[in-house]
Amino acid sequence: MRRFICLVMAINFLLIFMPGMSYCYAADSKVELDWDYLTPYDSDRDLDTVSLHIFKKIFETKDRSVYRGLTVTRPYGSINLEQQTQDSSAVGVGPTYMVRYEKHNSGKLSTALEVSGGLIIYDKTFPAGGKPYNFMWRVGPRFIYKISESSSVNIGYMLMHVSNGLRTHNPSYNAKGLSLGFVTNF
Repeated sequence: MRRFICLVMAINFLLIFMPGMSYCYAADSKVELDWDYLTPYDSDRDLDTVSLHIFKKIFETKDRSVYRGLTVTRPYGSINLEQQTQDSSAVGVGPTYMVRYEKHNSGKLSTALEVSGGLIIYDKTFPAGGKPYNFMWRVGPRFIYKISESSSVNIGYMLMHVSNGLRTHNPSYNAKGLSLGFVTNF
């Protein structure tokens, strides 16, 4: 447990103190909000997941951007574990990083491929029989429409994998679904 607490503290320290854009410079303080609704791949998982991802851009090149942020997730439902149906509803929160490869197609429309991952701490074991912490990985394409210089909307299709990474006991959860996003200056 001490190793786990040290890991969480180290990740939070990196998220807070890593060099990025200045917090004092308000002209480029864009925040991206993404909402996911994901359903399971596997027939032994009857879980639906709703997540909110809050990202801030920390690095950008011509076609690649790196973001850091926070994910709040709410999987609800049950799984079949050892031939029994067990409740696996939980609430989780944790730091997340995302890399986006973007291609500008026209003046206002872009396509992108996103990859994100982070450590999520749940209020109880998730899925049932697992651990109260997991890693969440997401990947998928996204279409981005630029409304103005400072805001855009986007829609995507995400594939998600959640697992604790342990070799001995690792009940994982795979899901797919729709993601909607909004970017603006706050």
